Amino acid sequence: MLPADDTATEVALDLLTVLGHAAAGFLIGILVSVVLTIIMRQLARRDENLSFLSRNLRLPQRVILTIFGTGMGVLIASAPTPWQAAPSWRANFQQVFLIVMIFAAAYGVTGIIKTVEDAVIARKRNARETPQFRRIRTQMQVITRVLIGVVWIAAAAGALLTFDQFRAIGASLLASAGLASLVAGLAAQSSLTNIFAGIQIAFTGSLKVGDIVVADENYGTIEEITLTYIVLKGWDERRWIVPSTLFTTKTFENWTREEPKRMGTIEFDLDWLVPVEAMRIELLRLVKTTDLWDGRTAGLQVTDATGGSVRVRAVVSAENSSKLFDLRCLIREQLINWLQTQAVYALPRTRLEPETATAPPQEEREDFVEQVKADWEAEQADEKESQLLPPSDGEHAPEESHQRSGRLGWLKAFRRSLG
Repeated sequence: MLPADDTATEVALDLLTVLGHAAAGFLIGILVSVVLTIIMRQLARRDENLSFLSRNLRLPQRVILTIFGTGMGVLIASAPTPWQAAPSWRANFQQVFLIVMIFAAAYGVTGIIKTVEDAVIARKRNARETPQFRRIRTQMQVITRVLIGVVWIAAAAGALLTFDQFRAIGASLLASAGLASLVAGLAAQSSLTNIFAGIQIAFTGSLKVGDIVVADENYGTIEEITLTYIVLKGWDERRWIVPSTLFTTKTFENWTREEPKRMGTIEFDLDWLVPVEAMRIELLRLVKTTDLWDGRTAGLQVTDATGGSVRVRAVVSAENSSKLFDLRCLIREQLINWLQTQAVYALPRTRLEPETATAPPQEEREDFVEQVKADWEAEQADEKESQLLPPSDGEHAPEESHQRSGRLGWLKAFRRSLG
């Protein structure tokens, strides 16, 4: 029998040996991790589209390699030899090490899944705002969440199966799987319905991240699609958390399913004396001066003429709903200003008292419309000439300015008479 001092010395030496092997394994894991990190950074520098490699895999690979290196160092140091038995704690450490490695592997697989998602999205980077890209992004988000959930459930199951007690319970659970699945299905019916609804939305293409929708009287942009709910972002930065089943069981508006282009209307209730043709020309003049208009549609029509007023509707188009809203506000404001300054007699009024603004005679009103049309045609002709002819040297500029001022003289006199 060894003396007490020799036993303590041997235990201390064994502990130092184990710690030394663990430190060596940890350093080896760190070294390999640093090498892999440098390789991923070099790849990212050569191609910016590969930057997701370092972002998604840097921390998982470090965790896996350091844990694996440390654990293997301890197992090697505590391995039995012909002249020494294994320590009593080695079996427990081996089980704990296996459980930790299972969860570390699940963490690594999660990083790989996210890397694949980013790789698929990076291939469509040039088509970021197209419906096809939004559909792919939505599908990848749903698939990623499903796979990550499956990975962690499998990791938890694998960790439990390392215990002999849970292995015995597993056989009985498999025998009663039919009854258990029935009970679980009834208990989680609403949750399962939302999950299947989320999967259905992702793969049918009826809804995509970035779509502008009106659902349950809420207007907003789809910010996130999960397996159980959808996040709807309003124009005022509010978020609505909407169950996925709402978009599979009820009707909703999707304004950008195929393309974001929109058309909108601006309506006016005006007097019967409104100069429609002049107002139509003013609308065309306004849309050509703003970048909010996409050049597709611009028109003005009389949609109703009953009662004491005439309803005039302007139709304009824009690239998306946001620009359309701004364009409608701009057109509404400018046309109101034009009516107040150029055709005040066209403002809506109820003729129950003496008129405060007398309308000019019919001949003057007709001359006003003809003058507006002539000015518009002259502007269009000038634009065509400026596009076809080379720039002039400015010799005839004073004469053209004089002629134009002569054409506008009648109009200015008419405005003063109205004022």
